[in-house]
Amino acid sequence: MIIRNVTVIGGQEAAPITGAEVVVTDGRFSAIRPATDAARPAPGGTPVLDARGGYLVPGLWESHTHLGGHAWFKPENERAKYVSQLLTDFLSAGVTNVVDLGGPLEMELAARDYRDKATDVAAGLFFAGPVFTGVKGWPVLDDPARAPIAYQTDNADVAYRQALELADQVDFIKCIYDGEPGAADKLPLDALKGIVAAAHEKGKKVLVHVHERIDLEEAVASGADGIEHAFRPEDPGSTAEALDVAALLAETNTYYCPTLVTWEQIAHNGEAGYLQQLIDDGFATHDDIPQITSRPIYGHQFPRHSAQDSRIRFDYAMRTLALMHDAGVKITAGSDVAMLMPSPPVALMRELHLLAKAGLPLPAVLAAGTRHAAEKIGQQATTPGTITVGAIADALLLDADPYVDIAHLVDRSHHIGTLRAGRPSWEMASS
Repeated sequence: MIIRNVTVIGGQEAAPITGAEVVVTDGRFSAIRPATDAARPAPGGTPVLDARGGYLVPGLWESHTHLGGHAWFKPENERAKYVSQLLTDFLSAGVTNVVDLGGPLEMELAARDYRDKATDVAAGLFFAGPVFTGVKGWPVLDDPARAPIAYQTDNADVAYRQALELADQVDFIKCIYDGEPGAADKLPLDALKGIVAAAHEKGKKVLVHVHERIDLEEAVASGADGIEHAFRPEDPGSTAEALDVAALLAETNTYYCPTLVTWEQIAHNGEAGYLQQLIDDGFATHDDIPQITSRPIYGHQFPRHSAQDSRIRFDYAMRTLALMHDAGVKITAGSDVAMLMPSPPVALMRELHLLAKAGLPLPAVLAAGTRHAAEKIGQQATTPGTITVGAIADALLLDADPYVDIAHLVDRSHHIGTLRAGRPSWEMASS
């Protein structure tokens, strides 16, 4: 297929190519030509789309979600199908790849098998399977029903062996590293180091959930490839901690996923004013509100994280993310939870909106929602989150420039259609 008369924003450092022609062959980008080379006739029968001056950007990535959490309330034999439907919903929102940061391994494998046999098109799925945590650590706590979502360990040798085995079945590994040092519910530091070593032996990345700055620093020292969640500062009034953390992350090339929308939702759970703000910003409608307020979590404290703690983390991240970007930190976009959002895809759009609101340049926001997400889990060789020759043809076609206004990227009224592994969601004409 050929896409003509389009501005290509490839997701890398290069300037956009205006009036370009993009050729897709066997599900990959095979040519990207500037306007001066784009007038050649298309081979007979080749589907052609006149983009009419639209903008082609890489397909978006959700780099931190928990599909199992959304499917948990479904009967066990329906969960794989439900996850598949969520992946279809993501694709409809312009999200071509989804990264699941922890869930039951059997469900994740079943969902991938279900998608492999499906004939419709959906977002790609990358997953961690069960996370590593301390004994009765987050997210298991005292709930035996949650046991399948985590390896609970206090032994470094056991954790190392478990990680070696798990790495053969998953795309990357996730660890939970928060809590009081030495407490039984916190993953021991030597276990974290062993898990990282095992994963790296298998060529897999390790992403680490943190709470405090010390958690982040020890995770980076252990070899973590990515840090999940904005850390809680010791002094919220000072940017010095953010600058120190930024220097560490940039020096070690460690990715940072702040999950802003998570802390925003927990901080404002139960507040009618927040729901009105979502409506005003275009992320919910009045018709969505009854569904949101009927959820069991609405108006109740989120486990382990208080509203006050979440507000501190959110406010500090919003104040300092631009500083971290300027220091060279590679930021990724992930929403984690969608408890006050109409749907999981909307949560990601809110996250991208918040990254822009925090002061990240719009090209950096796009990178956070595309190539940085792919790089974070080691997928840049095959699914790089860019529009480059040889890459899998995942893209989103927009009717307005996303480098002018973030709404052009996150507002679905600007979406013309998606391209997933070369399969378009729009109508094509034949030459």
